[in-house]
Amino acid sequence: MFKKDEKKAKEFMESKIAEIYKDKFKTEFIGTWHEFGKIYGFKFYVIENNDNPIAVEYNLGSQSPFEFEKEAFEKEYESIKIKIRASEELEKNVRTYYSNARVLSNRIENRDGTYRWVNSIYTAIPLDNAKEKTFSELDSLSASLLKDVKEQKVFYNFYFPKEIDSEPYNDNRFTFFEFDNFSKKHIHHYRVDFEKNEGIFEINNRKLYDSLSEEQSENLIKFIEKWKKKNGFSDWEISLLTESSIDREIEQKKFMLKSSSGEKKFGFISKETNEIIFE
Repeated sequence: MFKKDEKKAKEFMESKIAEIYKDKFKTEFIGTWHEFGKIYGFKFYVIENNDNPIAVEYNLGSQSPFEFEKEAFEKEYESIKIKIRASEELEKNVRTYYSNARVLSNRIENRDGTYRWVNSIYTAIPLDNAKEKTFSELDSLSASLLKDVKEQKVFYNFYFPKEIDSEPYNDNRFTFFEFDNFSKKHIHHYRVDFEKNEGIFEINNRKLYDSLSEEQSENLIKFIEKWKKKNGFSDWEISLLTESSIDREIEQKKFMLKSSSGEKKFGFISKETNEIIFE
């Protein structure tokens, strides 16, 4: 549909990157950003020419003539290099505890110009019922990694699959942690937040989340539907709820039944056995 426009955009990016950076980078066209037949821009990867390349996503505006924003590109390129170095260092430390862990460290700018670190750590190991012990160990591990951190806030997100994952990693870490791909890999997510108080990091938040697939959620709702029809709650609406308490049972999912008059009942359903209990 936009072949002529895309050809011009590709030719511009290829010539501009070659002009500025010689053979250090190459370009790869991703797609056209458009709506209702109007083009708003073109998406590219600008990729290093080496054996372990960094790929920077770059959006080329549709204005005429085209303009390459060199400063913005190089700022993003340097930012990605920082993320990779930090990810590799954290991954090396975490693998002392989780041998097949995968890590992505992200230094994010706050509105006031300061920064915070958000670390995503895929453990490749299931979370067992001795979760309190696991969380305590993860808190200690996280605290031990904060010695040289200058930022005021650091968040650690630990992700646990349903079964032990020993698969080797063939894609890059950014692709690995993309939502559509990564959301299918884990079933539990433990988050611990640290904030510096008078120069010392302290924990100010600890939460545990579920990550159920659409199919898993639908199966739980179907079972609750059968249960309520058998127990006199046929007309009550079902809602699966987000439950973040670290004290809860990890195999249970919280839900709510609501009557037409507004009365509510809260309960839990086992993700393994479908057993239902109410608060």
